[in-house]
Amino acid sequence: MSKLCIVFLCNKIYFNKFIYTCQQLITVGNYKGEICLVIGNDLLNDSLLDNNLIRNNNILIKHFPDIKFDNEFLKIQYNLNRPKIWYNKLFQYHKLYLFDTYFKKWDYIFYIDCGITILSDIQPILNSKKSNILLAHSDAYPKYEWKLYDQFDNNLNTYFSKLNNNYKLNIDYFQTTIMLYDTNIINENIFNDLYNLTINYPISKTNDQGIIALYFTNVKQLWEQIMIRNIDTYFYDYSKRNINDKYIMVKSI
Repeated sequence: MSKLCIVFLCNKIYFNKFIYTCQQLITVGNYKGEICLVIGNDLLNDSLLDNNLIRNNNILIKHFPDIKFDNEFLKIQYNLNRPKIWYNKLFQYHKLYLFDTYFKKWDYIFYIDCGITILSDIQPILNSKKSNILLAHSDAYPKYEWKLYDQFDNNLNTYFSKLNNNYKLNIDYFQTTIMLYDTNIINENIFNDLYNLTINYPISKTNDQGIIALYFTNVKQLWEQIMIRNIDTYFYDYSKRNINDKYIMVKSI
C-alpha cells in the first residue's frame, strides 16, 4: 500500500482554521494516516503548536523559512488590480514549498487548505490518486468561462505580454485549495523554478495559485481535473452548488 500524507499549511493568523479542518479530517473524514503541518517563521517554536490535537495525533511540524521578496516585487504586488486583501496574504507563496523534496518521503501528498469544511469520509478522494499526476479542481468549474490569463494582471503590459508570449494562457487552470499528487513529480529544481516564475512574472492576482497553475499546465503538463463526483457524492467544490447534494468537502460553506 502506498504511503500518503495529508498536508496543511498555515501561519499564526490561520492556525485556528487549521485546527478546525484537521479536527474534521480525523473525526468526520475518518482519516487515520499521517498528517504534516507546514509553518513559516511566525509559528516556529510558538506555544500554539503545543496543542492537544497535534500531540495526540502525532502531527508532524515542518518549518520552511518565510520567502523573502525585495521592495520592487512588493511594490508591484501592492498595486496589482485586485482587492488589497490579497496583498495581506503573501504568505500564500509558502505553498511553493509543497513541492520541496522533503515530501518525497511519501508516495502521495494530499494538500488541503486550512478552513475547508469536511462533511464525510475522505477515502473516495484518496482512492482517486493517479501516478505522476497532480489532481486539483478547475477554478472555472462549472461554467468554464475563466481562463488562466484571468489569474494575471494584464494592466502591467510589460510583464503580461512576456507571459502571454511564452506560455499558453487561453486554457483551463486549477485552484490550489486542494491538490492530490504523486511525489514523483517533485525534483530538486521545482521549488526554484516556481520561485523564479513568481519573480519573473510578479502579476499573479491570487498569489501562489496563478504561478502553480502556470507551472503544472505549461512548464510541466501534469494537471488533471480531480474526480468531480461518484455515484454517491461530489468530492470537492469551492461551495455547494445545490443545497441537497452531498459533498465530501467544500472550501466555503
